[in-house]
Amino acid sequence: MPDTVRVMRDVGEQVLDPKTGQLVDGPPLMVYDGNAGLYPQQEKIRSRSRDGAWAEEIRAGYKLLLPLSAPELEDRDVVLVVAAHDRQAEGRTYEVTTMGEVSSLPVLRTVWLEQRDRGAQ
Repeated sequence: MPDTVRVMRDVGEQVLDPKTGQLVDGPPLMVYDGNAGLYPQQEKIRSRSRDGAWAEEIRAGYKLLLPLSAPELEDRDVVLVVAAHDRQAEGRTYEVTTMGEVSSLPVLRTVWLEQRDRGAQ
């Protein structure tokens, strides 16, 4: 797998800020930091609008391939591309949109993503 990613999860815990005395969001939990492969995947969606006409939409999505040893990712986990064979991918963030796929004969873990932020260009 040519890329390196870091996966963070918002655990929803709040902590006391000793300077302000206010509760603030706590730090995210690092779920995974290691090798991965990021690949584009377009999805064609066909739906009926309010007036009854069929409309087609193409959504850009991404597949994240992880080794079998990677932990299970959850919806809304955030994936940061730390290093990539394609330098334009570095610094971009993605959000996990579905639970990872499972298989009777697993070779890799596959997780579906949507792009969040293009990062510094």
